Amino acid sequence: MKRKVDFLLIGTGVAPLLAAQRLNARGETVAILNPDSDFFLENSELPLDLMSFESANTDLGRRFSNNLPEQVYRDLIPEFPGALEIAKEEDHRKTVDDYRVEGAPWIRSRHRLWVAPERGPSRERMEMLYLRSLDLGVKPQWLEGVSLAKRFPGFSMKNIEARGLDTWVGFVGPRLGDIDVARYRTGLLEFVRERLGRENVLTSVHLLNSDQRGIRFQGQGGLPTTIEIGRSVLYFWTPKLERMLRQNLEKYHPRAIRGFNESAMLQNWEEWDLLSRDPVNPFVVAHLESLRIWAYGEGPPPPAGWNQIKVMRRENSGKWMGEQSFQEISRLVFQFMGWDRFTLRKMTPRTLYRWNQTTPIEYDADGIRTLIIPACDGPTHWIASQVRIAIEGV
Repeated sequence: MKRKVDFLLIGTGVAPLLAAQRLNARGETVAILNPDSDFFLENSELPLDLMSFESANTDLGRRFSNNLPEQVYRDLIPEFPGALEIAKEEDHRKTVDDYRVEGAPWIRSRHRLWVAPERGPSRERMEMLYLRSLDLGVKPQWLEGVSLAKRFPGFSMKNIEARGLDTWVGFVGPRLGDIDVARYRTGLLEFVRERLGRENVLTSVHLLNSDQRGIRFQGQGGLPTTIEIGRSVLYFWTPKLERMLRQNLEKYHPRAIRGFNESAMLQNWEEWDLLSRDPVNPFVVAHLESLRIWAYGEGPPPPAGWNQIKVMRRENSGKWMGEQSFQEISRLVFQFMGWDRFTLRKMTPRTLYRWNQTTPIEYDADGIRTLIIPACDGPTHWIASQVRIAIEGV
């Protein structure tokens, strides 16, 4: 079977869907091939920027401004086929707005809270971040001991005198945005399938090869198919596709391998889902050394908050759920939050890149113009922005 399109998009996750939306709006014919069995099985999108400030050279002002709720909205709305809503703490006490779309993806506006022990290297890094925030005029609020701990999501007053909270310091920073990833991805996928036709949005494809006629592959039914390319093939680089794309670069553009190795650093994270007996403050995201903690749920937060807590833990040893993992989670839950026990729903390993260079890689593959679009994993609104910039150049 043979077909022809202007652009063939190959990738998993939300990036090829965003690109298809933009190209289709330009009047181009588009098809999407996904080697995975499901678009979001890799789960390479994040609701928010985890903000690991490894370098004092980080452009902090730009980092904050890129994550403001209004900027998250501007990054995500152009390709989304519907409404996006914003939830702010000051609006929580107002009466219900009849004009809000409750089933839409919601952008939550939450304060960032940084916490560290009174002594140690993490205290020094946090204090530097506080001083830089002061210079930027974002008005951070310095807190210590119990007054700091009370702002923490999931905090309990139980046995507070014996928990040593007076040895912790931190500050409340600006309010930044995060998105309902599941709602955003699902709504976008359903619309793209309807717009392009299900025959042009395929999963579980394999044995992809290129020749001067186009791209050959086999689908779920096992029948070989060739798609002729009118203009370009676009690959979207996420960890799931790394092996395939390295093989392509070694064959067609080996000099680009070194550039990729220098521009992307792999990060491993553990995503822990905990249940709280009491509702959790839904308007704070806490940073406690290697941990990121926030209340989790879809849509606008209920009046009392959610009972689910999301904990993202940076894993540097390469061993999932090791002794260090449980030590850090236990300290968080028992010492800092003051729980007497906790319920773990699941732990999901997450592998993401930290990108330093986001320029598309272009090469000729047997007469076919081919581009690899990097930075297609991480915070969802960053992916949307990167894809939009890349598509404007093709």
